[in-house]
Amino acid sequence: MACNLRCRHCASSAGRPRSNELSTKEILNISDQLPDLLVQEVDFTGGEPLIHPDWEEIALHLKDLGITTQIITNGLALNQDTVSRIKDAGIQGVAISLDGLEQTHDHIRAYDGAFKQVMTGIDLIQRAGIPVTILTTGNSLNYRELPDVLKLLSPLGIKRWRIQPLIPSGRVQNSPEMGMNMQILSEIEAFISEYEAVARSSDILLMRSDGLGYHIDSKPDENPWLGCSAGLATCSITSDGKVKGCLALPDDLVEGDLRKNELWDIWFHPDAFAFTRKFSLDDMGSNCRSCDRNELCRGGCSAKSYSNTGLFHNDPYCLYDGKCKAASVSSFL
Repeated sequence: MACNLRCRHCASSAGRPRSNELSTKEILNISDQLPDLLVQEVDFTGGEPLIHPDWEEIALHLKDLGITTQIITNGLALNQDTVSRIKDAGIQGVAISLDGLEQTHDHIRAYDGAFKQVMTGIDLIQRAGIPVTILTTGNSLNYRELPDVLKLLSPLGIKRWRIQPLIPSGRVQNSPEMGMNMQILSEIEAFISEYEAVARSSDILLMRSDGLGYHIDSKPDENPWLGCSAGLATCSITSDGKVKGCLALPDDLVEGDLRKNELWDIWFHPDAFAFTRKFSLDDMGSNCRSCDRNELCRGGCSAKSYSNTGLFHNDPYCLYDGKCKAASVSSFL
């Protein structure tokens, strides 16, 4: 959880390491458990994963196990040497956070010069031939800048731009000026829908994440939204060895501890990940109970629903036919 930034919207309130974080030996031992579970990909996040002293050793070990690795970074640690080491470690994709134009990005990241370092990092990663994904957290401070961010990215050779909505947990609760509402969400959705073709003309795939667009009918070349995949196709391991369905969920919603049990036993425990594995329509919250698509979408993104309402399957921010309203949301919003 160590980080070289103190971003205003950080859902993890990252900065200092957790107490009693996993040792490198423990991480390697956990990695050895992954092939038996047919794990295909491991994504490193944080905090800032590139300031972990042994990120290369861990990535190389996973590569030896035949597991694809990718990394999510704020960009500050990217220089020619680090990028060369990323490539040598076999990391097959880098996601870099970009949260607006220069003034907005630096404000959200609470660091003057962060934008310039991100742009330099994008160039270095591109030159190394490593696929780059841009990550943007849509919020009240940057949603109007999205068309200009697309203009910025278009000539850079970026192939993927993923936009996700702000989740009101962690440090962002101290920055209410960033809060979301239905109008802002609708503006973000409108931007994506309107500019998808424009982005594609620059060979950029504009992607939704964390519950954006799950109410929209999928296109023939896209996978349909079938509800939150946490505990079904994915899970997360915290830096102190706890297992969660999704890192965006609060730390008290853990399914097990890898210092006590192996991942196999946690994953296959009959009561694990009950919020997705044991879902029924009786679990729907008031925001979703009467919707005619609730069986398909299962109430939207679990983290967004839980962070806003304290309940799963109850996402208050849904634009499906304008039926759902922002009700029963946290006082922060």
